[in-house]
Amino acid sequence: MRNYFKYLAVVLIGSIFFLPSCIETDDLMTSNVSVGGLVTPVTKNVPYKLGATPSFDVSVLVPVGPAIQKVEMYKTFTDITGKKSNTALLGTLDVNSANTSKDFTGKVTLKYADLIKDLTIGGKAMPANEGLLNIGEAWTITFTSVMANDQRKVNNGATTNIGVANAYAGDYQCVGVFTHPTAGPRPINEKKFLKPLTAYSCNIPVGDLGGSGYFVDIVVDPVTNTVTYKNGTPAEIIASAERSYYEPSTGKFYLHYYYVGGTGNRVIDEVYTPIK
Repeated sequence: MRNYFKYLAVVLIGSIFFLPSCIETDDLMTSNVSVGGLVTPVTKNVPYKLGATPSFDVSVLVPVGPAIQKVEMYKTFTDITGKKSNTALLGTLDVNSANTSKDFTGKVTLKYADLIKDLTIGGKAMPANEGLLNIGEAWTITFTSVMANDQRKVNNGATTNIGVANAYAGDYQCVGVFTHPTAGPRPINEKKFLKPLTAYSCNIPVGDLGGSGYFVDIVVDPVTNTVTYKNGTPAEIIASAERSYYEPSTGKFYLHYYYVGGTGNRVIDEVYTPIK
């Protein structure tokens, strides 16, 4: 029995000395695993404004690393019910190994015809008339790198979303005045987002109370460009005597409205300037 334990100790000690060589072998094996191919879309979201987006750019960053020959861009469309189309090739971005010495940024310019080509949904081709799309529908673009050395393809998890929007959706710088019946006026100067609802309506924060849950839908008359209000939350929003309107030549909104509080009317006068 004593000789057995001596033998076991020798085996264990020998295993300890042998272990580094095993680790070294594994490391040599993993060092040959293929790496690289990851890219990052610089353009993450695009509001596709119906009737107002003749073309737009999607930019992609290819970080320095193993040589990439090109980046393939694939598209899928999701309709208002959540039904998805097939996936089709949208286009390619040629890198030609330019990322081996420094970061490479490239872009592709897209039109509506590019977005709908080869896509079907519910067994039907997508409409040639973009006016038939619904607000809230969207394309999702995914990216696949093709490596220069072995043509290996690497799928990337990041995506670009192209959402169907109306002509008014987007970011604006809003300046104006919120006049309280007892506390007096206070200035408004903040960035606001017009959330598209339909072809001619958006949802906006009320004055400077968006953080408090005050919102209202604005509706643009496509003929006169006059703006009206509906669905005020949590208070009814009423149009002031001064006309609210959209100015097509500048893209600005001039809004005048109020709501009734316990001590009187809260009056809001604002000018929305689009942020390019």
